Amino acid sequence: MATADGNSNSYSREEVSALKGLFSLYDTDDSGYISVKEVDALLQKIGRSGDDAAKILEGAEKVAQEGRITFEDFLGVLEKGNADVPGEGPDPKVLEFLRILEEYRVKCEDEGNYLEAGRANAQVETLRRQEEKRQQKAIRARQINERTEVQIAHNMQYTDFNAAWDKYMEEYDSMAQMYIQQMTERHAVNLLEFQRGLQKEMTQKPPKWSRELLEWRRRQHILARQKNYAEAQKIKKIADGLEDKERGSMNTSHAAVFARKEASFRQQQQAELQALLKRIDARRKEHIKQRNLDCKRLLQRNRNVQAVLESKQAVESVKLFADIKKDLQHSLALSTTRAKASVGGQ
Repeated sequence: MATADGNSNSYSREEVSALKGLFSLYDTDDSGYISVKEVDALLQKIGRSGDDAAKILEGAEKVAQEGRITFEDFLGVLEKGNADVPGEGPDPKVLEFLRILEEYRVKCEDEGNYLEAGRANAQVETLRRQEEKRQQKAIRARQINERTEVQIAHNMQYTDFNAAWDKYMEEYDSMAQMYIQQMTERHAVNLLEFQRGLQKEMTQKPPKWSRELLEWRRRQHILARQKNYAEAQKIKKIADGLEDKERGSMNTSHAAVFARKEASFRQQQQAELQALLKRIDARRKEHIKQRNLDCKRLLQRNRNVQAVLESKQAVESVKLFADIKKDLQHSLALSTTRAKASVGGQ
């Protein structure tokens, strides 16, 4: 905002001086005031029009005293209307300041007031350099914004890439667990069927008794047919004891055979499960390898895009900076020509 001594927070000293000189053109009675209507003409002079000028005029009417406004008040409402900083390209306000100062310089030079002409020329050079730097800064800001937007897009792309791969690997692991569970359940069912089948086979297989037991049974039956029951009972007791002993031996042998065959069957199932786990792990490693490869390619491609953009911007900056300097010099030359023509016409 403008201070009591006419200084400004948003305008340089040279710009304030140029504005004050422009203000004095409308302050014809040197009263320090101009009318609100003259403010409109002054705004058009410095390139402010449309809604922008309407807002500034509205502010001028609020601070005006009896329809008139001081330079300090004018500078204040002008600063309030400067919310939008000019972007790339020449600032019409600055170009107007340069034109006014250049006309003043030519006038002083023509009148022989060389010291004042030198001061005006110094102000012109200062404003020109400031405008040149402002436009360069705007270009750099735009280029930084472009690089930032590209980087943000790359970050989003990288995030989407990782999210897609994470989802794919999650689905793969879920599918792998399903395959393992299915095989485990199938193995449990197959093992139960194998155990039942083996048990049935061993149960239905007739026992193989020893010759001694068969001989005792033969004698037992002969004595029974001969009605020698007392002796047959003694022989039966001996045969039953021997059968119990042989049956126990056969049960032990069957249990060992059962355990051996069951262990072999379980080993086959375990080998099948290990083969499945090995295939799952190998496939998972292939996916991870492909993910890392795709990630490197994506990052390298993004680095290449950034490098190309930076190289393009560097070339663009050189050209635009040269154009800015050329355009400002051309504007000053044109202002000088017009000023000299105006002085010569007078």
